[in-house]
Amino acid sequence: MKILNLNEGSFPINFSIKLETVDVPNIGKLQKDLLVEAEIQKISKDLYRCAGHMKGHFNDTCQNCLKDTEVEVSNNINVTIKDLTEMHHDSSEQDQTHYQDLEYFDLHRFIEEELAIIYPDIVKCSENCLEGEISRGKEKNLPFKKIRDLIE
Repeated sequence: MKILNLNEGSFPINFSIKLETVDVPNIGKLQKDLLVEAEIQKISKDLYRCAGHMKGHFNDTCQNCLKDTEVEVSNNINVTIKDLTEMHHDSSEQDQTHYQDLEYFDLHRFIEEELAIIYPDIVKCSENCLEGEISRGKEKNLPFKKIRDLIE
């Protein structure tokens, strides 16, 4: 666990982290290290911006055919960071805002929350997994097709 005090120190804070394990529910198992390279900049008092990149490989299950599937997560991070006390008073319309205690900012928790957001909702082994079987199944489910063919 890496704790930073964002209320003190010099900025920007550059970091490069390799995580061997992540504790995020409902995602696959991390196969290789999760690599995170980012920079935290101070915009104003109690307002920070984190920009960088996250990349990792996971083993998950295809939701159609249930085969083991490799999922590559590679995404940019562009998040505003605000103090936890601002959460209920924040009137900004920003989509990507992370709230945490700025004096005890848990970098691993931040990374795990970002991973949970960018991890795919639907995992498939291929784009057309089971589509061929579904189209063959549609023809089987047309019991009156032969009668229709005879009438025409």
